Amino acid sequence: MKWLNRLAALLFGLISVGIARDFLDKHDVIILDKEEMEEIGEDELQDISNLKPDYNSAMDLRGTPTHECVCGCNIFNVKVIFDDYEIATYFLDMECANCGTLMTAPTPLDREETDL
Repeated sequence: MKWLNRLAALLFGLISVGIARDFLDKHDVIILDKEEMEEIGEDELQDISNLKPDYNSAMDLRGTPTHECVCGCNIFNVKVIFDDYEIATYFLDMECANCGTLMTAPTPLDREETDL
């Protein structure tokens, strides 16, 4: 009976670790004490917790492939397909990670056109 209780405790622990790992993969956790909460204020906490782009100044600039957004950012959100741990295919619609502007992702064929 002792081994059955230990086995149940072990399984419960493994399941709990899996649930915690899944939660932390999906969410960002910020730990603040009460003094930091009072110093920061509610408006700044909203800014910290919002990791999405500010879409107020977003534009639709799709059509011409580009490496940099008009806001100066060169980091983009792109949908990709992985095959054997490498990017096999990517969609040409991309979004600026800073301002949310929609643009067209460059391809190797676009590089050949600019080299001519």
